[in-house]
Amino acid sequence: MKHRIRKRIIYNLCLAAFVTMLFAFIVLPCFNNTVYAEGETQIIDLDKTNVLDDLKSKKGFSLLDYPFYESEKPEIKVIDFVEYCYDYRAEKRDKYGLYVYVYNPNQQVIVTNSEKNNISLGELYNGSPITEETECVTYRKYDLQFCSMSTEEGTLRLFYKFKIIDHKGADLKTIAQRVNPNCRRYDIVGIELLTEKNPNATDYPVSTSYSFSGYEKGFGPEGADTGVELKRNTLETVSLDLKYTTYRPDYINEHGAGHQNQLSSVYFAVPKKFEVYGGLYKVHCSWNEQKTSSIIVTNRQEVYDDVLAHLGTDGSGAAFRIYDHYSPTTLGYNTPSATWGYNANVNIFGGAGLIPDSPVGYVFKTTKENVRDYDVPSADIKKWLADHTGERYLFADAVDEGRTKGEQEYTFTADEAFDMLSFNATASGWQKFCLKWQNFWSHDKWDIGGDNISVEPIRLIKDSDFNGSPTSNAAALFVDDDDYSDFKNYYDTNKYENNVFLLRFAVTDYYSNLQQVIKSSAVLNVFDEKSTYRASETVFLDFDIIDLTFKKDTTETVIPVVASPVDVVGGVTAPIVEDSDSNKFWDIIKTILVVILILILIGLLSPILPYIFKGIIWVISLPFRLISKLFKRRKSKK
Repeated sequence: MKHRIRKRIIYNLCLAAFVTMLFAFIVLPCFNNTVYAEGETQIIDLDKTNVLDDLKSKKGFSLLDYPFYESEKPEIKVIDFVEYCYDYRAEKRDKYGLYVYVYNPNQQVIVTNSEKNNISLGELYNGSPITEETECVTYRKYDLQFCSMSTEEGTLRLFYKFKIIDHKGADLKTIAQRVNPNCRRYDIVGIELLTEKNPNATDYPVSTSYSFSGYEKGFGPEGADTGVELKRNTLETVSLDLKYTTYRPDYINEHGAGHQNQLSSVYFAVPKKFEVYGGLYKVHCSWNEQKTSSIIVTNRQEVYDDVLAHLGTDGSGAAFRIYDHYSPTTLGYNTPSATWGYNANVNIFGGAGLIPDSPVGYVFKTTKENVRDYDVPSADIKKWLADHTGERYLFADAVDEGRTKGEQEYTFTADEAFDMLSFNATASGWQKFCLKWQNFWSHDKWDIGGDNISVEPIRLIKDSDFNGSPTSNAAALFVDDDDYSDFKNYYDTNKYENNVFLLRFAVTDYYSNLQQVIKSSAVLNVFDEKSTYRASETVFLDFDIIDLTFKKDTTETVIPVVASPVDVVGGVTAPIVEDSDSNKFWDIIKTILVVILILILIGLLSPILPYIFKGIIWVISLPFRLISKLFKRRKSKK
């Protein structure tokens, strides 16, 4: 009996040992970082090896486990993450690299040379050295370098290999400098890849923390040949579906006629399970900020054709002249002092001209009799951007004063509000008088707004936000009227399982004003001010959220985000100037009144006019008299 029990124990121990070995060599295969030859270490260039060859070198890898298939939503999966040739000594780290192996079951065409391909990785931690227990407090995007794609028969585009491009972070350290040599930890949130015919990359979740310990032969402390051990832990992440809206109040801002505030926002739903960490306190974002060049909207086919033929130029040779008309000159005649002109120096005194960094980059046609009745939808602007990708004329050389052009990151905090300034709250009495004078002559009526409006950047949406009418609710939330229905439906769909937030991330200057249009061969006073307007707006391309910070009492918890970037591009809205037709009879009456006032003023000043003229002549002649005296003195000395 004892002999039988002893045999069973030995049998079970052998079986357990066999299963353990099988698990180690098949279920948890490890990529061979180095190739050994006659006891020496031969280093290969992993940038240049083929992805499929790399995968086949892994114990237990089988193509049978990676079939092609269709799915409702596009799928891409990271199947391996490799740390290659790590050495704690910087001078021996020339071959060090981090590589990502991607499984592409839908056979999507990945744009391998796109700058939009990146990976979100943990960067800063709340302790040093970094261990498995240390908490990550900041995540960052790192660019990806394409290495290879599977091309063998039956595997075309099934696998891709990318290398993570290391760079210095906020702590002025690279990844290699930052990791703990005894436990190299890499927290990967998601991988963003651009596929063919899509304007933005798609973010695919990875949500894994990789920890490497030990060294390959030839690396690490002298004589060490421990081998590399890899541990994988699940990384808590939150997936967000970003939507956007652009709001413009119907009053002018501090820059005057034609200028409006533009408040750009994104909204998203966060599962209520994250309430355990407290309320949403910070949002860490990234985007590419650009200011569009001039956008022309017209209802005249000949103007549309002419501008289309001269996109990106100063309009030289164009059949039409297009220019802003801000304010009329003497007696209300339409010879304006312009701040922007297309193929025209329209100021008869020679002061106006072209803005070199703002050629026409867009033109849209409407059939509306009055062009002020037509707005260009956001979808049309985005399509224009897609159809003209890479054209330099799409964007101006600079963005609004105080803002930054191009790629940038920023963390918004819930208690850091900002203002939307109005013309009424910022303009001097003289500026307001000039605007009223302009209104008097040109029939343009601008709403100058009220007091400054303070905006909270992070807003938790509640049922009470929908108690009023759709128009009043939209205005109170700073949501565009055209987006309000979608916004409310989004809230109603998510409110039971998620908290819906609005992130207001930028107040910029939007310009939209009527233009005067004349034929290049016509006299200056032949114009048209109801056929065309010009606009310019700030757009935020590839807007993305990197991580969220929740705050409970004094404790802050950072949760990394998986979210596909979106282009925040508002539609073009017509000028908000009051639509009042010109009355020629009233123009004549106003001119007569001004002439009468001038005559009355001359009559009142007639007793002192001789003295005024004498004073003017004395001032003008003063330099000449001084010069004459100087010559006389020199002559006298001689």
